[in-house]
Amino acid sequence: MSEQENWKWWVGHDDERYHTECDTREEAVYIATEEQDGGHIVEAMKPDNIKISRYFDGHMFAEEAEERAYEDHGDPEGDVEIFPIKPDQRNDLQEMVRAAMDAWQEKHGLTFTGFQFKACRNQEYIPPKPESE
Repeated sequence: MSEQENWKWWVGHDDERYHTECDTREEAVYIATEEQDGGHIVEAMKPDNIKISRYFDGHMFAEEAEERAYEDHGDPEGDVEIFPIKPDQRNDLQEMVRAAMDAWQEKHGLTFTGFQFKACRNQEYIPPKPESE
């Protein structure tokens, strides 16, 4: 999908939170005036796909594993690590787990875009429809 195809119009009650996705500006204006009492519209682009793997941290995982395993396997009188993992090994673990997570996400066709936009343009306020007399 080209970047041009990723732009959509959005409608919101304020200029910080948009709730309705539209294909055209005209549709966004219609919703702001006819279905709301005025509103903000913006043309915006969501992220293509957030990789969940980027939130796996090998260092944090190793620390938590050490803490949890200590209860079952630790020396109560000593300070000996259960998992003495070197930094290069920890980095390799992180790379390998992230690759497995990426494969899992792709296998299941999971697309995560989050709430925030990647880019915005053409933001404007659409006033409410004038009341008929």
